[in-house]
Amino acid sequence: MSQHPEPRTAGARPEILSGRRLDLVVTGVMLADTLAAGLIKDVRDGMPTWGWLPLMLGPLVFPLWRRHPRLVLVVSVGSVLASGPLGVGPLAVVPALVAIAVAMYTGYRALSVSTVFALSAVTALGNLHNAGWEVNGQVVERTLLVIGWLHVALISGLSRRQRDAYMAEAEHVREEAVKRKAADERVRIARELHDSLTHSISVIRVQAGVAIHLARKRGDEPPSALVAVEEAAKDATRELRETLTMLRDDDGHRLARVEDLADRYRGLGFTVEVDCAIDCGADCPVALDAEVDHAAYRIVQEALTNAVRHSSGDAVRVRVAREDGAVVVEVADNGTPGRVVPGRGLTGMRERVDALGGTLHVGPGEYGFTVRASLPDDTAATGTAATGTAEADAAEADAAAPGRAARPAAAAEPELEESR
Repeated sequence: MSQHPEPRTAGARPEILSGRRLDLVVTGVMLADTLAAGLIKDVRDGMPTWGWLPLMLGPLVFPLWRRHPRLVLVVSVGSVLASGPLGVGPLAVVPALVAIAVAMYTGYRALSVSTVFALSAVTALGNLHNAGWEVNGQVVERTLLVIGWLHVALISGLSRRQRDAYMAEAEHVREEAVKRKAADERVRIARELHDSLTHSISVIRVQAGVAIHLARKRGDEPPSALVAVEEAAKDATRELRETLTMLRDDDGHRLARVEDLADRYRGLGFTVEVDCAIDCGADCPVALDAEVDHAAYRIVQEALTNAVRHSSGDAVRVRVAREDGAVVVEVADNGTPGRVVPGRGLTGMRERVDALGGTLHVGPGEYGFTVRASLPDDTAATGTAATGTAEADAAEADAAAPGRAARPAAAAEPELEESR
């Protein structure tokens, strides 16, 4: 059985005793309890040396409860049953009580309840046997005492499990509230951008277009600066439209539009080959986390932009796939790698990857200059935790990863590298 970590909420104080340290403390307490039970029996009635062996098994296997709770339960209960004929007293039952609580906590309800009923029956029969099969007050008292403690252990494990489930649900609700608030804020920002920037840029574009049209109507060549203003306004309008779409759209299906994104760059003269192995449409059988989907799409977009602006090649390969519980995004162009000067683009990519706990590699690859990101995704079909990849971390990539040469047309403008 896998480990059940303590759910943590923001602002919670770290526990001094948790995890393995707590296991060792509990093991030590149970060993002391078992030794005390044996010493009491030895001093009072005498006990054979072999009688200590089964008593020690329960505490010794307890540290294994996180991975093997059933084994701990079976061994602990078995040690109690084996030492029962020796009459070591109620202290020897403590390891079994702890094992029952642990089994209930880890989800083995049927096994735990069955064990409690079985031990209750064995306890009652054992007390009756010791009393010569005569029911008296002492038999009832001893039987109810053990049965009561068994049920306390059962209820303790169940209550702790329910508490942790409640805490996990509360954390989930809090995260959903944060996401809704962030989505509302994105919509508000999109509305403000649309109402202000879109209008202003449209006015600039229309006025520049009218001026160019009038100049050509007069037979004059429009000033190059005016043409540049019109083109810049067109680009700004397109980029602003994409930004507004991203801000308003939070359906978690952005990767389904990677092919459409590639088409825009194909129109610039680049050959873009797309291999998106993730079905992220509305009918996707396994939902992709919205943040992972958004980050992956943005990484593809930024990497394609960098390839168009800086690569000396003319072809790009885009690959998106699930690998070992992570979404892997790989964009490689066939240009000659040169020196990397990290700019806003690469910095933004690293920030997105770091925020999700992933890894990013930027540098030469098998095909050419490669951007490779691994983004942990808890909803991956494999169901395993993301382990990341063996790429260099962000700091190493910033400091030592080889970069790329600028496109020949931009050779006279090295500052263009800063825009990456």
